[in-house]
Amino acid sequence: MMMKELHLDQMVMDRSNPLNDFDEINFRDRFRMYKATAADIISLLETRLSSDSFRGMPIPPSLQVLITLRFLACGTFHRETGDLCGVSEPTVCKIVHKVCKAICELKDDYIKFPDAAGQANYKVEFFEYGNFPGVIGCIDGCHIPIKCPSTADSEEYRNRKNWFSINVQSVCTPTMQFSNIVARWKGATHDSRIFQNSCLYAQFEGGQHSGIILGDSGYAQTNFLFTPYLHAVTPEQQRYNQAHIRTRGTVERMFGVWKSRFQCLRNTLRFEPRRCCIVIIATAVLHNYLKQHGCPDPQMEHRDEPDLPMVEPDNDRYGLACRDAFAWRHFSQ
Repeated sequence: MMMKELHLDQMVMDRSNPLNDFDEINFRDRFRMYKATAADIISLLETRLSSDSFRGMPIPPSLQVLITLRFLACGTFHRETGDLCGVSEPTVCKIVHKVCKAICELKDDYIKFPDAAGQANYKVEFFEYGNFPGVIGCIDGCHIPIKCPSTADSEEYRNRKNWFSINVQSVCTPTMQFSNIVARWKGATHDSRIFQNSCLYAQFEGGQHSGIILGDSGYAQTNFLFTPYLHAVTPEQQRYNQAHIRTRGTVERMFGVWKSRFQCLRNTLRFEPRRCCIVIIATAVLHNYLKQHGCPDPQMEHRDEPDLPMVEPDNDRYGLACRDAFAWRHFSQ
């Protein structure tokens, strides 16, 4: 892909343009994407952004996008302000919020639950990968650390690991993209509650989707969300669990790639919770954009410990019977 020519004529002389200042390797190290990809993102967003100013000097939309991409990639304020020539921390904070809001406006273009044709394709791709039939998505919750909110409900953000977080529900595709994301629940909220209060749950309840999703044992087993056996006894239950674990691992790997590219998700987000949620959604949109435009995954720097469910949710007999029948039908031989 040819590098787009970017003209930052309105930028004052003492502001640098990272697209010109860094070679490809150093740019990728700082921004975790190709220069050409960053240029495409600028083109996508700059019409949605107005020029800002700092101490009377203009900060054009192109530089605002680069400042935001730099923050999302490293998650700290002081490093990118040094790289991008003297923009203060409060200004960076303001710019990051504005640009992330603009990125979130693109959510419906880049994060989509599959239609009937897409679901048919996903079933084939998931089965080819993990040997589990009928799957159109894998679901999990992911805790993103935030600073302690200065509100009366702050303790509701403290998760069971004793730090403050947003619990983000995500569903992944076979290619480790987001097909659904919910980022608004406090860290103490159980994964199963988030799902049961989601639009996606209502859609499955209403029979709008033809297929199943896989979740861990923190979710309630239903006729459309399938969980592993906690005590697999029979051969078909053991084969069911093996295929379930392999297939559902897709969502955990997606989280690893997402967090490795956007280090702000590993560091503590130091915004109020509402703004943290905007940043989280923006990174998910960018994750899908980069995947869809062929940007290679970053090297996995470290793996998060699995977030094991605290307690098994209530499973009704019908849901458990559905799982038993499914395991017998598909894994008995």
